Amino acid sequence: MLTIKVPLRKAEKLKNYLLDKCFFNKEYEIIKDNNFIYFPINEKKDLKKKFPFIEFVSKELKGTHKLTINELLKDKLTKKELSLVPSAFDIIGDIIILEIKQCLVKKEKFVAEAFLKLNKNIKTVVKKEGIHKGIYRVQKLKVLAGISKKETIYKENNVKIKLDVENVYFSPRLSSERKRIMNLIKPGESILVMFSGCGSYPLVLSKNTGAKEICGVEINPIAHKYALENLKLNKLNNVSLYCGDVKEVLPKLGFDKFALKSRWDKKHLEPKLKQNPSIIEFYIPKGDIESDKTVEQIDKTIKKLAKNQIKVMIHMPLRYKNKEISLAQNPDKIVNAIDCMKIINKLNKNNENVIGYIFHPTEAHYRPDKYKEEWLLQNLSRLEKEGLLNSLYLENCINAVFGTKKSILSIIKKSNLKHMCFDFAHFVIVNKNLATKDYKDIISKIDVYNHIVNYKDNDIKHSCRLREGKLDFSKFAEHIEKGCIEVFSKSEVTAKEQIQDWKYFLSIKLRKKFNRIIMPLPKSAGDFLDLALSSIKPNGVIHFYNFLKENEFDNAREKIRNACKKADKKCNILRIVKCGQHAPRVFRICVDFKVN
Repeated sequence: MLTIKVPLRKAEKLKNYLLDKCFFNKEYEIIKDNNFIYFPINEKKDLKKKFPFIEFVSKELKGTHKLTINELLKDKLTKKELSLVPSAFDIIGDIIILEIKQCLVKKEKFVAEAFLKLNKNIKTVVKKEGIHKGIYRVQKLKVLAGISKKETIYKENNVKIKLDVENVYFSPRLSSERKRIMNLIKPGESILVMFSGCGSYPLVLSKNTGAKEICGVEINPIAHKYALENLKLNKLNNVSLYCGDVKEVLPKLGFDKFALKSRWDKKHLEPKLKQNPSIIEFYIPKGDIESDKTVEQIDKTIKKLAKNQIKVMIHMPLRYKNKEISLAQNPDKIVNAIDCMKIINKLNKNNENVIGYIFHPTEAHYRPDKYKEEWLLQNLSRLEKEGLLNSLYLENCINAVFGTKKSILSIIKKSNLKHMCFDFAHFVIVNKNLATKDYKDIISKIDVYNHIVNYKDNDIKHSCRLREGKLDFSKFAEHIEKGCIEVFSKSEVTAKEQIQDWKYFLSIKLRKKFNRIIMPLPKSAGDFLDLALSSIKPNGVIHFYNFLKENEFDNAREKIRNACKKADKKCNILRIVKCGQHAPRVFRICVDFKVN
């Protein structure tokens, strides 16, 4: 067979040229050895001028003819049975899902073994034993050949999706649709995915867009469990997932990200836990983190909270081994802070419910000689090398270094800092004032966890209750996504004042709304349109899915217009997109519409 011999390191350019010019002889396989690759061609071409490093040589090559499913089954099935072998099927990861007609059931094993032989990357062949049904939209599957399993990892659009194909609804045929939505997302968007399943839409959108945050709600607990696993598998951190009925979860969404502050011991914790918070911020008393026994007790407490789905933020002790542990001090003195952080980071790594840890850049309030921005940058770089930066929330303190708006934005721009803790009272003290624009400028640049507390002029405590100070939190509440009500109480055991202010803040926090809502539940998404309309921001976009015949697409438009009229909203239908055929003459469609 005539081939072009080319050095391996130069093969890619030639290969692309041959493909472009259709010079390949596709009836034979490409081969290679340690140094060269051999491309089969039909006849000699004048390529030496363009590619002087090639040679024309003869080689014995294998043909590329591949067996067909009919060739594999021709001795085991009749002609009529061969005509009924599935020509369309789903492949999810290394599992093929077949639909076997009743008259083929007695020979389904032969069919399954043939599919397994024909597809080298497939480990398991299953068949459908019914339709998608029930509130979870799942279907029974029977293993016919290969490894007896129903769990797999599917890859699409730069993400890995782990799932159980029997217990989780998932369609690989929507890969292109997920990519279409992905390409519509604008940077900074807040997105809700109703019926998020094992996380396919949230994963694809988080991995491939500049979305600020993505929330997913799923009623199937097994699908939700896989979605949480998939966040870790893909190392994504701007996705929040909730398990439950979307009608019950959505009205409460966003109210679950506000912590109560407490010491870690039982006496201090109990009054806070009676309020059912979703997050507790631990402050570590001086000396506790220095005792292995105490660290072990803190770890046990965190694990108990995890059983009740309570997350934990850890605040650094004010001193470690009786020395300062500020992060903006001279790099020669930073070792003590790093030692302390390593202990806290171990608690973070050992417990999935730990959000991260808060450290101060400065301790002394007005010592320009003791703290420098350049030192803080050097120390943040060192923390990154030691694997300690990703979980760090750097708190703005009462010092110009990471205290003024200018310094905060400068550090964010010049470092790889991922998160910060924004303290409202500290900011007002250093900057004299705080406008919503200042706050929005900062939160647009970095992930922010807040210390929500007010400030009164000339108050030596540096903070006060939310309704007693300079700031009107009703103006900031809609922009505050998460944090701790850091109000000091007369008794830190009962925490009466803190709990009262926590309830007050939740009362002024407006219902969470989104720039974009995705509703991938074609059979009954119409039942949730009112909920979507009450959760969309002005000029937001909703993607509404439905199953309809082609001559009935106007029914979807009418359903949307009626829902908008009932909600006293106006809508603009942007487009109707076919997302694949669901049944004969029935299509899955998506209606994209903007809500004014």
